[in-house]
Amino acid sequence: MTASYPQDRWIGIDETAFAPYKNWITHSGYLCGTNAASVLLAYYQDHIDPEIVPKTLRSPDSRDGETLAAFLRILIQPYELPTLAFQVAHGLSKFFTYFHLSYRARATMAGGWYRGVKRIQQGKPVILGLMKAKGSTYGNHWVTAYGFMETADGKRYFKVHDNWGNYRKVIPAEWVNGTVSLP
Repeated sequence: MTASYPQDRWIGIDETAFAPYKNWITHSGYLCGTNAASVLLAYYQDHIDPEIVPKTLRSPDSRDGETLAAFLRILIQPYELPTLAFQVAHGLSKFFTYFHLSYRARATMAGGWYRGVKRIQQGKPVILGLMKAKGSTYGNHWVTAYGFMETADGKRYFKVHDNWGNYRKVIPAEWVNGTVSLP
């Protein structure tokens, strides 16, 4: 398949847009799905739609995501158990319903490269599920992707906020198992 984008260079959102969230870290448990969703919503609030997050949970351009993450945890991971794509998407959709917002999250369990590329080309980040069985050194984990690259020899990569303290992490696309995105 021929790429419809230049190869051997990063395409996507400038990584500095994710620097404000660099300290949004999963400190314990399995809350990476909640934290990845928090980063996604914060980016949307700061760069796409300032009304997507009520100001009682987070002010636009705030570096504090604790209140937002705590609220999302109730909807996405109330028991702090690991999640699948549909659970993260359903929790986000419950958030939108609760606040009477017209958004709905979409989950995919396959085609992570294509869904990620599509959203990133639209200027939107996407949550990626990583799978240990596919080689992820994170184990099973959720990250928020904002850039991609395909090399001339066919290797594919995403640039992600990993919610372990690195907002500029490069990961192989082959680790991706599922996606959660917003329209």
